[in-house]
Amino acid sequence: MKNHSRYKLQILLLLLVSITCLSYYHRFPTGDDAWFAEQSYWLEKEGIIRSEYFRGIVGWENQLLVSHKLFLALGAVLIHFFGSELPVLKFTGLLFFIILVGQIIFYVNTRKQELTHPALYLLGILILVFSNRLIVKMSFENRPEMMLAALGFGCFLLLNKSEEQPWKVAGAATLAGLAFLTHLNGSVYMIAGITTLLYFRRYQDMVRFGLIGGLVCSAYLIDILMVENGFSLWWFQFRNDPATQTAMGLGSKLIQLLTYPRLFFHSPEEIAASLLLVFLLGYQRHRLAQLPALLRIFSLSLFFSFWLITKANSGLYQLLFLPFILVLIMELYAIRPFLNRSLKVVVGIYLIIGIYGTGEIIYRNLSNEYVPNLYQQIGNRLPQDEVGVVPLTFFFNEYDEYSRLLTHENYKLYAKKKNMSAQKFSEWSWKKGANFIVMDYLFNKETFYPKPGTPRIPYFKLVFFNGRFAIYRRASDA
Repeated sequence: MKNHSRYKLQILLLLLVSITCLSYYHRFPTGDDAWFAEQSYWLEKEGIIRSEYFRGIVGWENQLLVSHKLFLALGAVLIHFFGSELPVLKFTGLLFFIILVGQIIFYVNTRKQELTHPALYLLGILILVFSNRLIVKMSFENRPEMMLAALGFGCFLLLNKSEEQPWKVAGAATLAGLAFLTHLNGSVYMIAGITTLLYFRRYQDMVRFGLIGGLVCSAYLIDILMVENGFSLWWFQFRNDPATQTAMGLGSKLIQLLTYPRLFFHSPEEIAASLLLVFLLGYQRHRLAQLPALLRIFSLSLFFSFWLITKANSGLYQLLFLPFILVLIMELYAIRPFLNRSLKVVVGIYLIIGIYGTGEIIYRNLSNEYVPNLYQQIGNRLPQDEVGVVPLTFFFNEYDEYSRLLTHENYKLYAKKKNMSAQKFSEWSWKKGANFIVMDYLFNKETFYPKPGTPRIPYFKLVFFNGRFAIYRRASDA
């Protein structure tokens, strides 16, 4: 019976790995892919992080000091060796997804002595990994969360069973510091590490962790110290970042604290793992003390520290917790294994959400022509020596073909996403010195676009429209 169960789980895992890999073929670009790619592009080209796309926003065209520095440096390395094509930049997510899968396998192997059938548990947790829609989506996206998850879980793995092994504590502190350099949200792994060591009264290790982690974190200051009035500029950009400015006030912070659970229940892709964890916590509630102590304390520290520091409760950030959620699910089940109708229903919901979600990604990839190819086609109609306003994703693979490009998102931040219109957008573009505007009515349609086929907007006239893309050129009488 055990071998039969293992065989069925192996078949299911193979299927899930296959559809995950299929989801990478012609994976559509996101605005975040392009936004971070542009920053890495300038870091590779000029040695500083900046943005022409967002020229005029808190000095980002000169230098962007509040940034995901280690993550962008990885992107710059990839661009240097392999170019700035879309799959190259998406590899940042895939690289750390592979690392994370290896870490989870390592964790299960460390628990072999305590698990009744470790091979079955390993298959089970890998099925949960490859059927998690958020993990599959972010495993091929140019965002820092997958890198954060791998560094943070690596920190936990080194702290786990690290008594009498100072090098593991030093390694954990280094990974926590690198997580901070990847994204400021990575500070939660520093907090969780220190809190965990304090709880277990490992004071010497706590000091070691804090000193080494703090030293690594200090590398965040390198570019700030190299700029005149760097700290003032950093604080100005931090306080006035249009994307997070509304989250700075006390009232906004209180709202974030009260709505924190939204991070785990925002949409079906977040609900799947959260529901399974909550179900098992409820079912095994009288046996929670049997969970591995360090996993329990580190996870709780992570949960509460992110609650305190976060400026946004986007479901995307659940990825920082997912490695811990998945191993907690495994450990909770292993306390006293059971199989009832309720568990089957919850696991069924998890699998349906994940497989359907991955199917959606594959369908979107295959039902639309590859976006970089489309941009290349319309690029032949654009003057390369002039300034243009384009969708963010136009970065792939056209960005370095033009003298300077701004993005529609720049206008949205300028207008603070209020009272936007085609007239105001065209006037803004004209004031910014744009000679052409590209609009995508299918993939990146904005509310301020004029009605499709509109022959003229202020200062610009329509020169090309194929039902999807519109190109407006500056009118000679403008």
